Amino acid sequence: MKNTFLAWIAFAVMQASCANGQEVLFAVENSWPPYADKNGDGISKTLVKSAFAGSEFSPKFITVPYARALYLTEIGKVHGCFNVTRQADTEQRFLFGEQVLLRAQASHFYPKSSKLFYESIESIPEKTRIALIIGYEYGDVYEQHKHRFHEVRVASQRQIVELLRKGRVDMAIMFDEVAKQTLKDMALSSNTLTKGAINHVSDIYVAFSRARDDVKPVINVLDEGLKRIADNH
Repeated sequence: MKNTFLAWIAFAVMQASCANGQEVLFAVENSWPPYADKNGDGISKTLVKSAFAGSEFSPKFITVPYARALYLTEIGKVHGCFNVTRQADTEQRFLFGEQVLLRAQASHFYPKSSKLFYESIESIPEKTRIALIIGYEYGDVYEQHKHRFHEVRVASQRQIVELLRKGRVDMAIMFDEVAKQTLKDMALSSNTLTKGAINHVSDIYVAFSRARDDVKPVINVLDEGLKRIADNH
């Protein structure tokens, strides 16, 4: 199954390269609403499309789980992926442009009945059970402390909400707008979870493959497009 999927990706890349030599393939995650919903649609894709509008490049998209989007980018099966936090470990794995795609704030979330409240990552006790998304980055400070915690990594935001509601984890880190949208999509009240301290504010970028030699012109055009959008708002 994995080889079949990668073969399909390779075919998509070939098609993207052959159509006037200008199409660029991006992998989009499927569980970060309102930035990227289950179909990969949302704020992020809209911004990427707008940034390339009127340029020589035409973006195409495949929708996969976030960890797979990173993997496909890293091995060069796609040109890039987005909604990636630019931090020490991602800098080593990917190429980035200068322009931010968007900024997003992430906070600590607890079960509604929880009495816990930690002011910072440093104050979270050892062995605390924290729900997180597979492959997501949570900032350099979290990276320095994550070995102290019991991480419960899952594939979707809905799973995080359910883990919190059932008390199977002590806390989670979620992006604020994502938590709000996920609760809405699940038809749950906004006070279903207790929001705590801010974990970090992420500059979210489009990440490009270091394994490909055709991405630098794409990065330059994307930067120009994102700067144009920022200047007009």
